[in-house]
Amino acid sequence: MQKVMAILVSVLYYIGAFMLLFHFSLGNDIRWFILGFPLLAAIYFIVAGNIFSHRLHLNRWYLWGSMNFIGGLCSWLILLVCFPTLLWNGFILILMIPFVCVFSIIWVLIGLVFLYIKWRKNQPHSAS
Repeated sequence: MQKVMAILVSVLYYIGAFMLLFHFSLGNDIRWFILGFPLLAAIYFIVAGNIFSHRLHLNRWYLWGSMNFIGGLCSWLILLVCFPTLLWNGFILILMIPFVCVFSIIWVLIGLVFLYIKWRKNQPHSAS
């Protein structure tokens, strides 16, 4: 039950942060959303992933998948329900393409760092 709650909290954090950052950057500079949200999601994943992994033995893949697929889908759907004009004027594509690019780059970098850390842990230690 604790694992389910951890995933639920993470998905709700994702949706809330997504909507809040979009709302605050809408009138100012949309780059805050495009660049800031992927960083917020990644930082949350690293911190919460470590906590949930060690304390609850929650697989990070479940957390990552839940956040990005469930949280991501819900976030974009809520965004379109709240701002239906994004669909009509094509702005959703102007918003989504750079967002997905930044998001992909950040997740690839995080994945590479995790793989490197795992690889380093599995390396035999040489005697000095």
